[in-house]
Amino acid sequence: MTIEEIKDYFSHRELGLQEAAGEYAILVPLVQWEGQRCLLFETRADTLVGHQPGEVCFPGGRREHGETPRETALRETWEEIGIPPEEIRVLAPLDLMQDISDRVVYPFLAEISAAGAARLKASAAEVKNVFFVPVDYLLNYKEEVYRYVVSAKVDDDFPYERIGFPKTYPWRKGYMNVPIYEYQGHFIWGMTGRMVRWFLQQLRQMEQQEGKA
Repeated sequence: MTIEEIKDYFSHRELGLQEAAGEYAILVPLVQWEGQRCLLFETRADTLVGHQPGEVCFPGGRREHGETPRETALRETWEEIGIPPEEIRVLAPLDLMQDISDRVVYPFLAEISAAGAARLKASAAEVKNVFFVPVDYLLNYKEEVYRYVVSAKVDDDFPYERIGFPKTYPWRKGYMNVPIYEYQGHFIWGMTGRMVRWFLQQLRQMEQQEGKA
């Protein structure tokens, strides 16, 4: 193969996460609800054993073969809460997310139309309930962030001697932030909490930039 063939192949690939254990996409939906700009959340059905039952999340799911991440987010939203793609305006892709199991998540910020919000219907097989949280409430929420350590557990047969390093090699530790937001008995945390925290940080940064203009 030639350099140009290699260039052509890599320049037309969609970027992702190397060695990703799975690819997922979510919608971060903004909805005008009862006179306030809100984020829409869902609670996973208790019957979803092995798939984080009872946890709060955004609409989304695993990417299927042949889909773009955007198509996945729209399809999953339609399947989970009954809002068709024509009632969703995707505003922008957001920064990718990764968890400690090497799953990559593609988030998309979107606006749900009034007609779309009126068609909300949770899938009983996947969704326990749907609720709305005002963005202003989240912006004014006293930040609550916890952290846990992610450390390396190396097998005994790792070939330290072959690569010229001792068994006391100082493997790096990682850290994962766990933000928690409480709203009317709902707890938003985990990757969803991380997504919310990042989104709020961007809104505050946007406000600061507008204030300087």
